[in-house]
Amino acid sequence: MELDYKAIGARVKNFRKERNLTQEKLAELIDVSVPYMSNIETGKKKLSMKVLVNLSSALDVTPDELLLGYLDTQDKTTYSPYEAIYQELEDCTTAQVAMIAEIIASTRRGLRLYDYKKKEEGKVHIV
Repeated sequence: MELDYKAIGARVKNFRKERNLTQEKLAELIDVSVPYMSNIETGKKKLSMKVLVNLSSALDVTPDELLLGYLDTQDKTTYSPYEAIYQELEDCTTAQVAMIAEIIASTRRGLRLYDYKKKEEGKVHIV
């Protein structure tokens, strides 16, 4: 699956505007430069995993909402992220699955550390 960075950028911009954030404020929240934030919104730059996670947190949306957009109401009731992951893994080799599992574990460790640091700073209430 090829990611559409222009569409991702448009979604970032829409979520930012819905939350009454300027590019400058969002860039500050996710610790990137304003020109980089602008390039994300125009689709000129690809997102790193760290930036994706930070954007998701700052905009209070899931990464899949940024990457893929909203699912319609009917799909939301039947959508399972586990099914989506399974479908992505179906045609992978054993080595590829192992690599993806390590990426997931590493990402989760990073998210936990990020949440812990933000909680310590008093910026995020973790449920």
